[in-house]
Amino acid sequence: MPALGSSRSAISLRRTLLLRALLLAFGSSLVVTIGFVALGMLPVLERVAESDFNLAAERVEARLRQTFEPEERQLAISLAWIGANLPDVDNPARFNEYFMPVLTASPYITSVVAGTSTGQGWMLLQRGEGQWRNRLTDIPRWGQMQLFVDLVPGVKAQERREAMDYDARKRPWFTGALTEAAPGTVHWTRPYTFFTTGDPGITASRHTMLADGRDLVIGFDLTLRDLSAATLDAGVGRQGLALIMTEDERVLGLPRRPDGVGVDEWLGNVLLPVGTLGVDAVSDLLPVWRSARGQPVGVAHFVSNGARWLFSARAYRLGRQTFWVLVLAPEADFAPAWTAIGFGLAGGLLLLLAAAGTVAQVQARIIARPLETLAASSKRIGALDFTPPGPVQSRIAEIAQLAQAQESMRELLHRNQLALRDHAERLNTQVRELRDAEDRINTLAFYDPLTGLPNRRLLSDRLQRALTSCARNHRKGALLFIDLDNFKTLNDTLGHDLGDLLLKEMGVRLAATIREGDTAARLGGDEFVLVLEGLSADADEAMAHTRGVGAKLLEALNKPYQLGGHETCSTASIGATLFEGHEVNIDELFKQADLAMYQAKADGRNRLCFYGPAMQAQLSERAALEADLRRALTQEQFELHYQPQVSSAGGLIGVEALLRWNHPQRNMVSPLSFIPVAEDTGLILDIGRWVLLAACRQLAEWADVPRLAAMTMSVNVSARQFRHPDFVDEVKSALEFTGAASRLLRLELTESLLLEDVETVIARMHELRALGVGFSLDDFGTGYSSLSYLKRLPLTELKIDMSFVRDVLVDPNDAAIARTIIALAHTMGLSVIAEGVESEAQRSFLAHSGCDAYQGYLFGRPAPAAQIMLLVHSAPAVAS
Repeated sequence: MPALGSSRSAISLRRTLLLRALLLAFGSSLVVTIGFVALGMLPVLERVAESDFNLAAERVEARLRQTFEPEERQLAISLAWIGANLPDVDNPARFNEYFMPVLTASPYITSVVAGTSTGQGWMLLQRGEGQWRNRLTDIPRWGQMQLFVDLVPGVKAQERREAMDYDARKRPWFTGALTEAAPGTVHWTRPYTFFTTGDPGITASRHTMLADGRDLVIGFDLTLRDLSAATLDAGVGRQGLALIMTEDERVLGLPRRPDGVGVDEWLGNVLLPVGTLGVDAVSDLLPVWRSARGQPVGVAHFVSNGARWLFSARAYRLGRQTFWVLVLAPEADFAPAWTAIGFGLAGGLLLLLAAAGTVAQVQARIIARPLETLAASSKRIGALDFTPPGPVQSRIAEIAQLAQAQESMRELLHRNQLALRDHAERLNTQVRELRDAEDRINTLAFYDPLTGLPNRRLLSDRLQRALTSCARNHRKGALLFIDLDNFKTLNDTLGHDLGDLLLKEMGVRLAATIREGDTAARLGGDEFVLVLEGLSADADEAMAHTRGVGAKLLEALNKPYQLGGHETCSTASIGATLFEGHEVNIDELFKQADLAMYQAKADGRNRLCFYGPAMQAQLSERAALEADLRRALTQEQFELHYQPQVSSAGGLIGVEALLRWNHPQRNMVSPLSFIPVAEDTGLILDIGRWVLLAACRQLAEWADVPRLAAMTMSVNVSARQFRHPDFVDEVKSALEFTGAASRLLRLELTESLLLEDVETVIARMHELRALGVGFSLDDFGTGYSSLSYLKRLPLTELKIDMSFVRDVLVDPNDAAIARTIIALAHTMGLSVIAEGVESEAQRSFLAHSGCDAYQGYLFGRPAPAAQIMLLVHSAPAVAS
């Protein structure tokens, strides 16, 4: 960066002022002498007018420079600060702390605005009498809602939110700084009306790029009403006028106010077309000025109301726009009194020559002394020495303002330096905290919080690396899937706290059993996985090694556990599979090991079982069955058969809808084969919707048959289907779509539904019961059978499971259970139906025990709807 000055070329301000004052005195004397000599030879009218015009124009231009130029420098300083200290939209304190002194120090800046390319915006408005207002914008979070904060001394800040169509990115000061201004330069907007105050003004703005890539623009709003102070009393001749206007002929600085026009009314003309002022001389001047085609005019003539006028036009460049300073006066104002001028020039010349040296010396001292003090203070600030300087006294307003601004800057920089030190200390603390948090996050993300073992995510990464390592080294590895036997029963018996202790102890034993380099992980629940690497390339040797590890695991896991004062034993089933390289993907390996584990449970538990080709065949068969199930849904291979339900009097009172799958190649597929697959894959939801809709459609068709109009339709609903959030809406939709009567629809639920989230189940049952839908608890007595929940369920009937009915005549226990269920149901106001009734003797026993209805081969096998119609003609009418 080039130096701004050097000791060789720089001279002191005091000497410069003295020399310039003497030169001014000498030049003035020379000009006066030459002018006096030329008075009789040259037309003096234009010269005198031009002098007055130039003085007036220079005063106006000085005011323009005084208004605009300091703000450009302050804007550069402020941009550097806010670019490195972007304030929080939710808390404008730091924004206000910096810019309140800036606004207080500047008589022209009314407000500060800032905005980012992502829709954040700040504004600080000085309202007078120590009052301030913030407007804060965050388009991504708040949309059009603006946050206003009013700050009054001694009063708590008042906040309010107001919907307003304001987006900083659409304001001219923002768009212009991005698209029109050269990099590192100030953009001056066209004069416009401020969005917040409604005052005419102009905005200086600059753009910078934040560290995160966003654009930031900051702007100073300058009111234009103050510009009229330089033109209202321009003092051009006796009747002359001065005004400032834009290139498109709008008023920036008003001329002298005409008589009879109020001050506020006159000031309201700022930014209006010049031609609307109603000043004849100004209106007559406009065509003449336009003929100059945007070129400055020294002194020229024009005619207004029959009188000759003089005018001059000077251009003032501000950014990419030009303002015009127009000065005009009647020619008669400058007709000189020649004698008075002669004597005046002679006397003035003598006085000027006599006093020039003395005045120059005094003025140089008055101006230079405080500036020298300020320069020394600036050097100390530059060296980060913020010691308060001595008082700077000057009657020159600009110097006094400069001293005040320097003192504000010194105090602000001092506070910022102290704040930066505190901030640095806080940052160091935060860095340490972030590192600790990162360690905790990594632990939570990759390790099981209960056992401390790797979780599924880290296991997948370790297994992927093991596959790669085995492929590179031509070695085999093994994946062992471990599942505790009967853990759920143990967990329910001892409680979840002791169950967690068991899992933690199991993790410890697993980790102690494996080699360094192998991995023990917990998938969830009571499922654990071991990954063994670097086994022999020979499959038999690798399998033997894996069996040895499995035997050690089983031995370790079979030892008694001391859990909170309780001693308990537990066993585990292990499924294992070998791998080498990436021939089989991770998901397939898990499936193989899982399948082998279930085979170990099927073989008697507490053992290790290797995955084999037979298991693959089972897996393939299951996959084929799953694919066929999906096709069955789309190709309508499912159908419903209906098993009759009869009353104690023998009348047909209802049917149970039973699903049948008529496969093109497999023929009729037993539900026992495909329902478990449907449950595991989630297809049970789609199948359940189809069953519900088909049953309701058939129920609606039978409503037109008089002998079947009151017959109920029982539909089995799986626990997974019932827990689906949309199940109630699906039932409503099926009833509305088919027109079936809800009072004839009976949903059969199993006791397994009560094992989880009982409150939600009860609430959903009440919601369906309010529609008129009935409920039957299927297979009652074989599952949970909690009376505390049973009495809260809005049931219609209980169904005695066929396992009790089958031996009711030969097993006293089954007979007692059947009688107990019937008595319990009647006590609770429920009806009872027995399923699996195959003989008259069974029906007779149940009838004597008080059973209300029956279902079984004795009354009819499940059959299509057409056969049910045939059965109607041979059975008594349905009870209503």
